[in-house]
Amino acid sequence: MVAESEGKIKQCTIVLTRDCNLRCNFCYVKSAGYMADDKISYENLKQIVDFCSESKVKFIFFTGGEPLLYPHIIDILQYIKGKHHSMTTAIATNSILLKDPAFCRKLIDSGVEYLDLSMKGTNSQEWCKATGYDGFDQQLQAIRNLSILPVEFTCSMVVTQDNVLTICDAVQIACNNGAKQFSFTFVIDNDDTEDKNRTYLEKHNPFALVEAFISQIDHLNTITEDWWIEYSFPMCIYTEEQLSLLEGKLATPCQVHMKNAVTFNTKMELLPCDMYIDQRMGQLGTDFSSYHEFVELTKRPSYRCVMETLRKRPSSECTTCKHLEACYGGCPVLWKHYSFEALKAFDQEVRATY
Repeated sequence: MVAESEGKIKQCTIVLTRDCNLRCNFCYVKSAGYMADDKISYENLKQIVDFCSESKVKFIFFTGGEPLLYPHIIDILQYIKGKHHSMTTAIATNSILLKDPAFCRKLIDSGVEYLDLSMKGTNSQEWCKATGYDGFDQQLQAIRNLSILPVEFTCSMVVTQDNVLTICDAVQIACNNGAKQFSFTFVIDNDDTEDKNRTYLEKHNPFALVEAFISQIDHLNTITEDWWIEYSFPMCIYTEEQLSLLEGKLATPCQVHMKNAVTFNTKMELLPCDMYIDQRMGQLGTDFSSYHEFVELTKRPSYRCVMETLRKRPSSECTTCKHLEACYGGCPVLWKHYSFEALKAFDQEVRATY
């Protein structure tokens, strides 16, 4: 797959609020502070939606925080359905509020077409450990509610060292309650840490995490074959044998590399993606107001410098790698913790033991 040229937008992610009713220990935006008053105004939100329509965006993805806490979630869905119905709307949620069947029905009647439900554990104890809250039964009720309604939904899971050996249990429980498709993301640590290179890799061994996941594929496939892994680790984390086992299961590279999506925060500011919450690159209504002006913004040195820095490959070896177009070096966030050279050395020293 060849990356798009800058400025062609297929998807727009909009952060509706930084408020959240959970405190997940693997949350990639915990540094945003979960502030209840950090939410986009409804008028500003409509401006972003109008910009998306002008830009011929196909998908609008609402996120947070917890986007279902946003007070105008129904209003904006109805606005899109009534005025910009050619766009597909999706929501990423922890699903706690979807325990209410009437609320589920109202969301669907208002126009939401896809939901991503983040699974947190296989029982109440795991939920409390991961999130500080017991939402286990509430999520199962949410899955049951959605399973009988005309809406597509995926149960997703951030795979960590704590939960990697229970992914099949989580999938089985969700399937028993009506879920049909699943996605997995290997945890991406967005926190700043003093641990770097080998020290970091010893504490957060990506090879061991992948190996533990791979060891469960046969069991997973007996439960469902409708699953995939979201973009995170570079291909050099996997062996060729592992890549063969994962054929058709690895999602395409992210918007940073593919140049096919934009992200707005609650202040209408452009972000490279929601992982980079402090990297603001222009504000709708101030730095650009139309699609044409947005394209011009992407040509400015300040914008290009940020994006080219994030897209820089971790090693010159990437250029000749046969997996380049499926990888592009992996999620850029990973490389703030270790260098390609450190990863390669760690691989050579310890991978044979896994």
